[in-house]
Amino acid sequence: MNKNILLALSSGILLGIPFCIPSLFFLIIFAWIPLLFLEERLKEHHNPYLLFNYTFLSFTIWNVMAYWWVAQAHFLGVTLIILINSMLLALIFWLISKARQTLHISILLPFLIIWLGFEYFHTQWDLAWPWLNLGNAFASTPSWIQWYEYTGTRGGSLWVILINYCVFEIIRREKDFRYSQVFILLILFGIPLLYSSFKNDIKSENISGNRTFALIQPNLDPYTEKFVPENQAIHFNEFIGLADSVCKTFQPDYLFGPETLILQAINEKQPFSSIYFQQLVSLKEKYPKTNFLIGVHSKIDDESFNSALFISNSIPQFYHKTKLVPMFERIPFDKYLGFLNKYSLEIGGYNGTYSSRNETDYFMADSTAIVPVVCFESIFGDYCAKRIPETAGFICMITNDGWWKNTPGYLHHFNFSRIRAIETRRDYIRVANNGISAHINSKGTIIAKTSWWNKTILSGNLSLLSGKTFYSEHGDYIGRTCLFFAILLLIFVKIRTYTHRLSGRKF
Repeated sequence: MNKNILLALSSGILLGIPFCIPSLFFLIIFAWIPLLFLEERLKEHHNPYLLFNYTFLSFTIWNVMAYWWVAQAHFLGVTLIILINSMLLALIFWLISKARQTLHISILLPFLIIWLGFEYFHTQWDLAWPWLNLGNAFASTPSWIQWYEYTGTRGGSLWVILINYCVFEIIRREKDFRYSQVFILLILFGIPLLYSSFKNDIKSENISGNRTFALIQPNLDPYTEKFVPENQAIHFNEFIGLADSVCKTFQPDYLFGPETLILQAINEKQPFSSIYFQQLVSLKEKYPKTNFLIGVHSKIDDESFNSALFISNSIPQFYHKTKLVPMFERIPFDKYLGFLNKYSLEIGGYNGTYSSRNETDYFMADSTAIVPVVCFESIFGDYCAKRIPETAGFICMITNDGWWKNTPGYLHHFNFSRIRAIETRRDYIRVANNGISAHINSKGTIIAKTSWWNKTILSGNLSLLSGKTFYSEHGDYIGRTCLFFAILLLIFVKIRTYTHRLSGRKF
């Protein structure tokens, strides 16, 4: 087999394994080494685009391994996402190589600046797809990443690149081996782990109190049950019955239901026009101590929303999902391509295009802040963290992971919740239609969870933590900084290339 192909295949597989087999997360710290050797071999090749071709192969493998399971919902949709994302990643790595060749420098600097800058950019635009952020590879191992409270996942991506480069240099310079290189690698690898070990052993600070909660996991098949209109009343009545039973038993402070529990859109200007809203309010009046948070469809005039509804008093509070799944929940660049909204991809018998307009960062009840997160939003660490207030509270995520059936998809999505808990140092309640629902503490430790594809109820006590972490306060400062310098670097590379061409013409 061609050695270049072998190197591309090796990196693609090593990058993909941590995203489909979480227990092998550690492979990410070696995954880039074959690609770095490939770049070294091809940096002066007469075909300047050959590196792009090989890396496209590598990144396609990575993307397929990481989220092939989206095909359970829509084969065409996942094919488009894989192709677009793979081409973007190949382009970014090609630009990294181009920058280092033009400036005659080590690949490390452009690799760090451009890759981390792109990761941040990939959370901000209409085709945002941050699933493959390198720092996400450690999602299943919170004991390694307690320092994410300072850096978020971007710090994890930085860590991965630095370790890969150090190992690459040690192998590449084996004839000029120096113990100092190994020492630097050990320091780089060890300090974050030592901090995490220290943090794991101390008690959480800023605990302002505790609250009781219960969540209901209805376990409705999204393909054959949940989105069947004629069954809506039956399903919601079952939920109300279970909620009544729970409240009658011990009346928790909070009761949660999953994403899109109410399918018939609630008019936010006239919520009592919805019979389902009336039922929920009646339950609240029966059990005034309990606050209710569930997922609903809502609307304001001609705008439709995938929302979280919170009822703690006579005035309902709505939060609108802001990070929408490209091509499924919203057509990208709809300002220019809005005419394509009617062609949004169908998922499990339901399709729609939502507005992302939102004016609510968190709900308030009895001096407690509840930060809602809806499904896909849980992948966006910066977005979740910046909505955390100083006020004591917790995070509540509502989701419907049944689309992906019994695949690695719902497991990896579940583990992202553990990262968000660490980044914000808040207890995290995860409410899923089919599972996994869970209570996760501020260190990413699972306190209790439900089984997959099971109708059940989970209850317990959650801690209310106050204050902001460094990451909550400053957001993705690493990503923003790298994006700024990446733009400057690429502009400088373009100018340098242009001046070289002019010089060539003169001579």
